[in-house]
Amino acid sequence: MKTLVISVDRSRQKRTIYALVEIDYNNLSELRKRGGWLKHIAELRKQEKRNYVAKFPKRFADIKPLLKRVIITPSFKEIKDEIINMDKEIRVLIVDDTVLKKLEEYKSRKNIFKESVAKNRREFHHIVLLTDNLAYISREIYEKNRNPNALKKELRKRGIL
Repeated sequence: MKTLVISVDRSRQKRTIYALVEIDYNNLSELRKRGGWLKHIAELRKQEKRNYVAKFPKRFADIKPLLKRVIITPSFKEIKDEIINMDKEIRVLIVDDTVLKKLEEYKSRKNIFKESVAKNRREFHHIVLLTDNLAYISREIYEKNRNPNALKKELRKRGIL
């Protein structure tokens, strides 16, 4: 039985980072309960953003056990390969609108949601926000040091990976 919900987001300024979050469909309601603090980082003011990012690792630790896996990478190919490998178990795939254009073979499927549509659906709102937050924070780290290994090391240090 298909149970996975996969959310993919892209954060882009000087550098591009992709985030993939895998969660069991049955854990979405618990994510909504524990993730009431989740906000869209880009919509916060500068000081709020700094505070939010500083508090993120501790808050994330509370919801991390609900997740099956988190992948953060600058490589689109890695994300695409992961989606293809998990294809048979994916119940819902939520993809950043721009990324979906690159996934030609998935565009016409019924279990695929554009991020712009999914974020307005109550059941998917928090997973979309979480994926967006992870991509944003990771891109900020990656822009300071373009080494993918340093990115993963910093994300592990913060308890994200």
